[in-house]
Amino acid sequence: MLDYSKWYMRLGTWGYNIVYLNLLWFLFTLSGLILLGFFPATAALFAVLRRLIMEDEDQDIFKLFFINFKAEFVKSNLIGYLFLIVGIFLYIDLRVLQTLDNNLLQLTLASITFVISVVYLLMLLYIFPIFVHFNFKFWEYPKRALILAIARPFQTIFMITGLAVVLFLYINFMVLIFIFGMSMIAFVIMKSASLSFPRKENI
Repeated sequence: MLDYSKWYMRLGTWGYNIVYLNLLWFLFTLSGLILLGFFPATAALFAVLRRLIMEDEDQDIFKLFFINFKAEFVKSNLIGYLFLIVGIFLYIDLRVLQTLDNNLLQLTLASITFVISVVYLLMLLYIFPIFVHFNFKFWEYPKRALILAIARPFQTIFMITGLAVVLFLYINFMVLIFIFGMSMIAFVIMKSASLSFPRKENI
C-alpha cells in the first residue's frame, strides 16, 4: 500500500522551496540594483534547484543561494549580458526587415533571421542549466547549449511544453506570478534540462 503521507510531505516541501526560492531570487535581484543582480540571482536560483533535483532535497537553501550568488556574480553577468545583447540585435533586425519591401531579398533575410532567433531562444533555455551544472570555459557554454538543444529534441519539447503550461497558468491566474514567479519557470527548465545531462559531467 502506498504511503500517501510521504508524497504529501514531499509535495509540501517542494511547494515551500519554490515559494522561498522565488522570494530569494527577487530580493537578491534587488540587492544588485536589478541590472547587476538579475543574472547572478538567476544563476543562484538554477544552482540551488539543480542541487534539490539531482542530489538532495534537504539543503540549506539560503546558504547555497548566497554562495552561488557571490561565486558566479561576474561570470553570470558576462554571459547574461552577452545573450541580452544578441537578443536585442536580433529583435532590431526583425523590426528593420519588417519595414523593407516585401521582395525575395526581404523574405530570405527574414527567414534566416527567424531561424537564428529560434536557435537563440533554444540556447537561452539551456544556458543557465549548463552554466550551473558544468565547468566549462566561457565560450563553451553557448556552444554546449546549442548542442543539447538540438541533440535532445524530446527533452527540449518537454521543456517548452512545461513552460507553456506554466505561462498559461500565470496568464489566467496572475496571483501565481507573485507566489511562484521565476522559481517555477526555472524549476521546469532545470528539471527538463537535467534529463539531458549525462551522468558524468562531460558532453
